[in-house]
Amino acid sequence: MASSKQYESNAQRQAAYRDRHLATKPPSEAELALLARSLHEVLAEAIEHGTTDLPAAIVGIHAGETLRRLIHYLDPNPDPVRYEGRAKPGS
Repeated sequence: MASSKQYESNAQRQAAYRDRHLATKPPSEAELALLARSLHEVLAEAIEHGTTDLPAAIVGIHAGETLRRLIHYLDPNPDPVRYEGRAKPGS
């Protein structure tokens, strides 16, 4: 006896599988890099337009530097060794 089809197409079946397993799979390096670049651009634009209270010193010359500065800014207990003795951005 054949069972009824749960999905109308293979694409729907694959999308449902990805949705079910999304939380168990860590993001890829490519996805993290894309998110870092997006965050860098969004922060730069928000600071330029004055729509955030974050200091302009958060935005670096590239996404990696922006992430380092943002982490340093948000770290409640900044370790001077971890941040190479740099002052907290915006202070």
